[in-house]
Amino acid sequence: MPSPQPAAAPAAPAAPLPAEGTSSRPGTDSSRRLLAPEAEARPLTLWGSSSMSSEGGAAATPLAVRIHEHLALAAAPAVVHAYGVGATRSEHTLLMRGLDTPQLRRLGDPAPQTGAVRVSLDSDLSPVGTLQIPGDLAGVPGVLDGRDHAWHFTPDDPAQPLTDGTFRSALADVAAGSRQVLWVGKNNILDVSAVLEHTQRLWDAAAEPAHDTLVLGQWPTPHDPVGSSTAEAVAAVNEEQERRYGEHFLDLGGLLTSDEGLCCPPLAPLRLLEQATTQEALAQQIVPAALRAPDDIHLNGWGNLAVSWAIVRRMRELGWL
Repeated sequence: MPSPQPAAAPAAPAAPLPAEGTSSRPGTDSSRRLLAPEAEARPLTLWGSSSMSSEGGAAATPLAVRIHEHLALAAAPAVVHAYGVGATRSEHTLLMRGLDTPQLRRLGDPAPQTGAVRVSLDSDLSPVGTLQIPGDLAGVPGVLDGRDHAWHFTPDDPAQPLTDGTFRSALADVAAGSRQVLWVGKNNILDVSAVLEHTQRLWDAAAEPAHDTLVLGQWPTPHDPVGSSTAEAVAAVNEEQERRYGEHFLDLGGLLTSDEGLCCPPLAPLRLLEQATTQEALAQQIVPAALRAPDDIHLNGWGNLAVSWAIVRRMRELGWL
């Protein structure tokens, strides 16, 4: 009888085959931009007054909606510089941007502790709001301060002596090479020619003017009813800027006073067109109360949310995102 044979050893497992290549990449476009940013993500600079600083954005929504924060999330990892300052006019933005370089004259002795000295500007531009501009006076670095209804220049080093001379804003260097969003001129909208001129100068200051700027249109408040001088000025500025800048102009007035705009994704849950107050506002061609802050001159959180959505959508259309 033949002796039993040992059982055959099981075959060695085959080496795993390499996975076939795939054209898809893990994650989403946003996560890939955040975790593996492009080497040269261009910064974005926001210029304007209180609307650009999202004043009123804490009203009506559970959390405050600030336009610059939404744009920072959308543009990440690009840096967003937010230079919206309440009460400023378009000429103040020129000063901040470094396009106006006035001569400053000292009007007194420097303060003992800070070195701050009151100054006058040869441009006769009046100080406003909380405006503070880093820069240099005749080569001495410091801050030009427009608070307290007077101009003061405070040197970074209180011991540094000051002389009369030219002031240059340091924000010009910060904004150099960046794309920009402009929302300027509402506080001096009645001077249509000045608003258009100043916006054009800001436009021309971009590295590539034809590609690097988005101009935001003004929107009508209850203080700008049909037939008023301010309503006519708003319409004139918006119409001319749309003609000049084409797809680089964003008609926010149209967004916030049209049936289509009031049904845009961020506003759809509000069902605005079903509300009597909305129809009353549209009859006057002004922004509905549901999107206005209590002061009736700024947007509330919902209004800012719609504006943020519209800006991001246009930035995508322009290839900025």
